[in-house]
Amino acid sequence: MTDIRTRFRYGKPDGDGRTPVYVDGAAEPAGHLKKVGQGSHTSWAAYPGDGATGTAYTLKYEATAWLVLRVDAHALAAAEIERRRACRTEAPAGWRFVSWTEIEREGYRRVRPVHHAPYVCGDEGERYPHTFADQPVTLTRVATLHNGCVVVSGTEPDDRPPYVLLMDPAHVELGALVRAQEPRYIAPGECAGCEQDGPLYQAGTRLGCATCTAADLGSTPADFPAAVDDGAVWWSVGDTVRRRGEIPNEDTEPETGHVTETETFIAERTRRIAVDFGDRWPVRWQPAGLAPVS
Repeated sequence: MTDIRTRFRYGKPDGDGRTPVYVDGAAEPAGHLKKVGQGSHTSWAAYPGDGATGTAYTLKYEATAWLVLRVDAHALAAAEIERRRACRTEAPAGWRFVSWTEIEREGYRRVRPVHHAPYVCGDEGERYPHTFADQPVTLTRVATLHNGCVVVSGTEPDDRPPYVLLMDPAHVELGALVRAQEPRYIAPGECAGCEQDGPLYQAGTRLGCATCTAADLGSTPADFPAAVDDGAVWWSVGDTVRRRGEIPNEDTEPETGHVTETETFIAERTRRIAVDFGDRWPVRWQPAGLAPVS
């Protein structure tokens, strides 16, 4: 362990009698020392450079050591913040992160949501994934609320109670885990393995039909993702929309409104959109009944 005495140097006292303390060769002082009191009541007050309240010590060296330890504490805190921030993109071995929008659009059915998502620093701002669901959750519904929160519903293995998870917007940003080799639907075509025509899935660098891909992965086609049919536009909360078809009565029915909630039903591959047209309550719509505002 490095001797603290080798890590600091004193600068020239200023006009107020404050002596700057430089730690580890830094260009800016970690704080200042000032001698206070007289005779047997003399002590040294240490004032850290971050503006925190000073602390008095009997010996000058003790006051200096306190400033050095504060530098170390700040360094440890900064390193922990960077570690937490790195966790936002570093998935566990064998898994990868996907966003909740991708989960909805691609129809990923088995995911590991983030269960514990503390803040990276303080009590607000970005969160980081601390723990995930132990086993993949089979999703049934993903709903985005008017305030950006997301409610996930599904089932867990071993006949557990229905699975429900409420996430705030910062939690939602973390996404969830899917297996690194989770297949993704690409397009219809001929399988290179069995030469049969049908939907083709990509798993890693391999492209094949559902049966061949499932055999390669040791899974079943029923667990494969299936893209959700939402028409030409993927609606999100806050989007401005208009009613398709006949123009409504301008006196009683506004033509345009705002999306307030969305619901994606993973197994059924469908969505419902809640739109506020200025009526008393938002109205549930099928995506096909809505069009963007030009």
